[in-house]
This record gives sequence, C-alpha cells and structure tokens, in this order.
Amino acid sequence: MIKVFLVDDHIMFREGLKNLIKRESEIKIVGEAEDGITALKMIATLKPDVAIVDISIPGLNGIELTSQIKKSVSDIEILILSMHSDAYFAVNAIKKGAKGYILKEDSFELLIDAIKTVAKSQISISPALSEFFMNKANENLYKKSDENYSKLNELLTEREIQILQLIAEGYTNAQIADKLFISSGTVDTHRKNLMKKLNIHNVSGLVKFAIKHKIISI
Repeated sequence: MIKVFLVDDHIMFREGLKNLIKRESEIKIVGEAEDGITALKMIATLKPDVAIVDISIPGLNGIELTSQIKKSVSDIEILILSMHSDAYFAVNAIKKGAKGYILKEDSFELLIDAIKTVAKSQISISPALSEFFMNKANENLYKKSDENYSKLNELLTEREIQILQLIAEGYTNAQIADKLFISSGTVDTHRKNLMKKLNIHNVSGLVKFAIKHKIISI
C-alpha cells in the first residue's frame, strides 16, 4: 500500500482527487493540507511514502516545500502536480529533490502511474515536458534556470524566502509571526534584512520581486 499525502490549496480539487484515488486498491490517502507550512508539519508526523504537491500554495511554495521535506524526512518522495507547464518549475523541483512533475491537464491514469513510479524512487515527468528534459538543445536553458534559482538561495535564507512569500501574499507581521510561531519583532527583522539585501524599500517592490522570481504566481 502506497501512503499518499496531498498538498493543494483548492479544496474542491483535493476532494475530487481523493474520490478518484479511493478507487485504487494500492494507494491510500493518509492526510492533506492547503498550505506549505501546515503540510511540512503534518508530513513529518505522518511520514507518507509520497507527497503530491502543487507549486502555487500559500505560505511555502511547492519548490521550497520540496526542499524542506527532503532535508527533514528524506525517505519521502515528492510528486509535483501543477498547472505550470513552464520547464523552469519542473527543472527546479527536480533539482530540489522531487521525483516527478505531472501537469493537472494530464490524465488520471498518468497520475496513478506517476505515484507508483516515484514511490519506487524513479523519475516520472509529464509527456508535455519529457521532450524538454531529453533534448540536449535545452541544456543551457536547464543550467540557466538552475543557476537563477541557486543565486536566489545564495542571496536569501530559507526563512527569508518563506517570509518574502508571506509578505507578497499580503500577510501582516503579526499574521506571519502567528503562522511561523515566532515573534513580530523577529518578522520585522527579517523584513528589514530582505529589503536591505534586495535594495527594495517598500512592500510593493517585494511583491514584484517575488513574482519575477516565481516565489509566488499570479
């Protein structure tokens, strides 16, 4: 039995997916979350075999969530299930430790096959993106995409990226502190450090930066 955890902020999508997966005798849903912060805590406790993760989720986007899961619970495999067909997301998800990247437009049968594949620690990529990974002509784009993401991680800590995402999503210092179980003063310190490192002096600038670097999507 493959134990699966779902991470997606759309409850209707999660309910539909759960109802479909219930038909599969080899797969069992053991938990779900609508944001990255909650998912990280629950996954560490439940220890599923596979986490199905959306890219655009609140609190901690799918790529950063993948990175943190692999650091804290390394024996769990990650399958990204996203609407984003941009190879940038797929490249960096795989680099961060995901074993699969499937599109929401793919068939349910393909998703089930992907779950079974990544559960065996094997790679599964959507047919729409597999040609990109196999085409050596895309090698430079692959490297450039990875370099851009690596530079962001060199510039900002994981906590700063997390707080940047929450700021860009419109949360106040007090709300961020409540979500992350830290003080408002600590959040304010991180906010000031972000602005200093990025040479950005207002929230709208931080939002634009987060969108440009695909920390959040619109």
